[in-house]
Amino acid sequence: MPELEAVDALAIDASVLINLLGCGAAEEILHALPQAVLIEQRALSEVLHDPSRRLPARDQRERLIERQLLQVRQLAGPGIERFLELVAAPHELDDGEAATIAWAIDLNAVAVLDERKARRIVRECYPDLSLASTAGLFRTLLEQGRMDGSRVRGLLLAALQQARMSVPSDEIDWVMGVLGVEVAEQCPSIRRHAIRRFARG
Repeated sequence: MPELEAVDALAIDASVLINLLGCGAAEEILHALPQAVLIEQRALSEVLHDPSRRLPARDQRERLIERQLLQVRQLAGPGIERFLELVAAPHELDDGEAATIAWAIDLNAVAVLDERKARRIVRECYPDLSLASTAGLFRTLLEQGRMDGSRVRGLLLAALQQARMSVPSDEIDWVMGVLGVEVAEQCPSIRRHAIRRFARG
């Protein structure tokens, strides 16, 4: 994960915003992050439900935008060409993921993605693009002292249980260390083999 204090902007995918809504504290988290947090219009349009309230996400999305905690942008120019490459074969990413990657490249921002396929394509095709994840954002907030440990643990657990947050392999040991094995077993999005491996030490 990149040193997030050294970057100016985070380009988040739809799944990341869903995770933040799912933990019930999107405003608190976005306010605590020192970087500008941006989302491309195509990714924003995929955020339809608020998992924490089990209601449509529209009101919450608009609230974040009105409070200038989330900035919405739209691809243009070379970014459109890159987007079209990413949604076509052989990559075949969904529109939100492709737009997030293309926008992050244009902006020289960190691409915040959780889905395994999208992260693999970034590593293989755009190795100079910095990657982070929702779990990595929680980790940064804790390690930079922007939130205390008990708060981060509670929000992390809520994102896992309410939004079924996906955890990339390079963050799984940190997540397991924060939660512990017994709590991790209550989170369906954490792979069972990862829990067993961590438990064996």
